[in-house]
Amino acid sequence: MIRFGVSVAVSAGILWLVFREAGASAQEVVQALGAMGAGVWAAYTAAQLAQGWLRAVRYRLLLAGAGTDPLPGRGRMFGVTLARNMFVDLLPMRAGELMYWALLNRGEKVKNADCVSSMTISILFDFLALAAVLGLALAAPVAEAGGRMALLWGAIVVLAAVAAGGLALFRGPRWAARALRILPARARQWRLSRWAEGFMERLAESFGQVRGAGVLWKAAGLSIGIRVVKYLGLAVAFYGVARMLRPALADLPVWQTLVGLIGGEGGAALPVPTFLSFGAYEAGGAGAMKLAGVAGGDAAIVLLGTHVASQMVDYTLGGLGLLGLLWGRRPRAAEAYRRTGRARAATLAGVCLIFFLALGAGGWWWRAQKKAGAKEAPGSGMAQDMSAADRAALDAAWGGRRGFIVWSSTMHGQHDLVRMDWPSGRMTRLTENPHADSTPKISPDGTRVAFARSRQEWVSFRNMDEWDVWVLDLETGKERRVAERGAEPCWTGDGKSVVFHRGGREVVQVELATGAKTVLLGAREGLVWTGPSRDPVGGRIAVTVRGRRRSTSIFAVPDGKETRVAGGCQLAFVPGGEWMVLVEDGGRMKNRICRVDRDGRHLETLLDMPGEWSHEYFPRVSNDGVLLVFGAAREGHEHDTADYEIFLWRIGTPPAEAARVSFHTGNDQWPDAWVEPENAH
Repeated sequence: MIRFGVSVAVSAGILWLVFREAGASAQEVVQALGAMGAGVWAAYTAAQLAQGWLRAVRYRLLLAGAGTDPLPGRGRMFGVTLARNMFVDLLPMRAGELMYWALLNRGEKVKNADCVSSMTISILFDFLALAAVLGLALAAPVAEAGGRMALLWGAIVVLAAVAAGGLALFRGPRWAARALRILPARARQWRLSRWAEGFMERLAESFGQVRGAGVLWKAAGLSIGIRVVKYLGLAVAFYGVARMLRPALADLPVWQTLVGLIGGEGGAALPVPTFLSFGAYEAGGAGAMKLAGVAGGDAAIVLLGTHVASQMVDYTLGGLGLLGLLWGRRPRAAEAYRRTGRARAATLAGVCLIFFLALGAGGWWWRAQKKAGAKEAPGSGMAQDMSAADRAALDAAWGGRRGFIVWSSTMHGQHDLVRMDWPSGRMTRLTENPHADSTPKISPDGTRVAFARSRQEWVSFRNMDEWDVWVLDLETGKERRVAERGAEPCWTGDGKSVVFHRGGREVVQVELATGAKTVLLGAREGLVWTGPSRDPVGGRIAVTVRGRRRSTSIFAVPDGKETRVAGGCQLAFVPGGEWMVLVEDGGRMKNRICRVDRDGRHLETLLDMPGEWSHEYFPRVSNDGVLLVFGAAREGHEHDTADYEIFLWRIGTPPAEAARVSFHTGNDQWPDAWVEPENAH
């Protein structure tokens, strides 16, 4: 019980570090697994079945070479292999390999020596095949210099282990038996000594028979096939998870992905007390990928999702394999085991299946519970003073311009809209409502603000349904609801209409003068639209695509033709429509703000903040195209609760010149800026 508690604690500690480093949550991993799509799950399952069958063929080949009689049938061997795969994942340090021995000896009545010889030779060939896979990756033209060195050293270490292991296996038992025979006569009378000497003799004989049967080359070929199929399946799962969690990692070359998958396998095999290898697998894989030039936190969170997906499939197949062994046809020699061990095996298989079915059901339940986001509003936080240096930096960012910034803030208790005018620095509370006000967008003429208001007192931003779209007249202070069940509004270029998404299912445009609504982007199965932005020139709509795939895309209106831009989120046209801005992975603290040309073909980093405020979100470009306003956090990711602060940056100046606008320990989000035209005064 103490060991179990330590294992759980170690896994929990490592996973906490993974979530913190990646700026992600367990909910995001669960959502990514749910959105991977049936194709990814089917491909990985097929790969596991294929490599399980190849392993069964190899085991049976080695047993036949050892002279095992009776030889287990192909179906029974397949069941043993699936169960073995499950226990290897289940137990640390590859201790699950011993279950192969136990299942063959107790269930199929295979001699201990033959069980051990087939098991250890298979492990040796697994390492030999791993060296071959590393060699193939080393020869790939996409491997860069640093990655080539990592792969080369890995292959050298594995080959050295294979050489040492081969010597130990094929010579070691005979040497051990000879060493036991030269013990003093008294020691040789001990029961354990006699058993060990006899077992080593039988083991040496089994190894010799396998070697003399001419099956080793066939076993080596099967081992390479097993490794290739295994890593193909894991790569599919990795890319499926990455597409949902970290799209940039879905574009990695094969060799970098392979380094992570092999590193994860190596980490899981280390003598570290972890629960179901969670934490050890992610740390080993992320460390290897970091050496290959991939952000460690991003790699770890994707590897975590890959690990969970693989274990869900492996444990399900392993449980089915156990049940097949239990209720399938057995040779007569195993009849006694069937009578005495059936209840125990049934209990074990049932517990495994129930546990992982419950785990899967719990994940789906958790996802449903989290769909509406946080259950309670964040705290109001505390206002802080703006220093003279901060004011000077903000004045420099404005560059002599006059205007104002609007954003959503908890500084008055609930999320309300606030406004800062410049150069006066005067703060104004624009809305005062018991419900949450979010995602404000200033109209092109600077006289109105479109925003979303929750239909209940508290609704998380993650809930896409419980919002209405409102418009606030800045001169009169009057508010008007323009659409029900709408969120994340934006303006059309002429300021006559507002565009929003309805529950993520469709993107709608409402004309303010008449209330007429037009569906710009209709529902598509498995896809969710968020953050719509209307091309000011017309004819297109930019959105973040979620659901069974993740991307930022531009859709033509009305034919719906899609142009995929990148991963990331919050893609938006700038006023005038000359280019677009979005949040993409890959910055100092996982995020950076990027610039994309009008056609969505060329992406470049626009801003990646130096210093501690470098987790950027909510980018908006001012109406004159000169200023970028955005939110940034030091840590945390949740839009509703993290301590985001608002910053202003004059585009093209050094990133260090971005100036802080808000000074408040609560939550500040979704800013927008408007600059007075030069001829206004």
